[in-house]
Amino acid sequence: MNIFKQLIKSIHSPKHIAAFRFQGIGKTILYIFLLTFLSVIPQVIELTSFSTDAFHDVEDALEHNIPSFTIKDGELISDSKEPIIVEKSDMTILFDSTGDTEAADVDEDKSIAFLKDSIVVNMSGSVEWSYSTIGAEDTTKEKALSTVRMMDNLKWIFLPVAMVSVYLFSSAVMFLKILIFALIATAFATAMQKRVNYRQGFRVTAYAATLSTLFFAIMELLKTPVPAAPFVDWFVITVIIYLSVKEIPQRKA
Repeated sequence: MNIFKQLIKSIHSPKHIAAFRFQGIGKTILYIFLLTFLSVIPQVIELTSFSTDAFHDVEDALEHNIPSFTIKDGELISDSKEPIIVEKSDMTILFDSTGDTEAADVDEDKSIAFLKDSIVVNMSGSVEWSYSTIGAEDTTKEKALSTVRMMDNLKWIFLPVAMVSVYLFSSAVMFLKILIFALIATAFATAMQKRVNYRQGFRVTAYAATLSTLFFAIMELLKTPVPAAPFVDWFVITVIIYLSVKEIPQRKA
């Protein structure tokens, strides 16, 4: 059975998941990479969309909405006496050289904030960089505009690098999760007197993670938050592991 058929069977059939415990470890590892690939599709789409729109929107805001400024000794300086908020179709851009806005205040999804001493990017999570960290200690509005245009032209070079980084990190997390839940699979097997060692438990766990992985990928594509998502994920995987181990014959006395 190829891995795509296994994917379909693993969504609904604990009996098939139990049977997959005998297959080669190489095929199981390949399956985990497939699961990871499916799980990062929403992130890749979001990253591509955000990056494409962000450069255009920031360039337009710098050109038409944001006053002249300089960044000197790691601080943003301008004649603006109050924060400036620029609402674009897909993002919000905040410019505040007064120091009234803190990084913690930037909690709106899909937003970029130029603050007194740092820049904050919020895309399903906030990231802050000081101006000194990104080498913008001596910058003017014209230099910033030129840099944004250059980055816009180069985005199709660094976007694939970012996507590969996301995939590799997610793969590592997926493997770690399956390694941990494989311990639960072997614990269930011991309690139910089933013939399962850790390697078989690892294989069962890899396929038992299918339903939860696909569910959360679809929810992310639909931009629908799931309350207590980690607990739902752990619960679903644990239940499917239990049902799958239950399908395995008991050890002979």
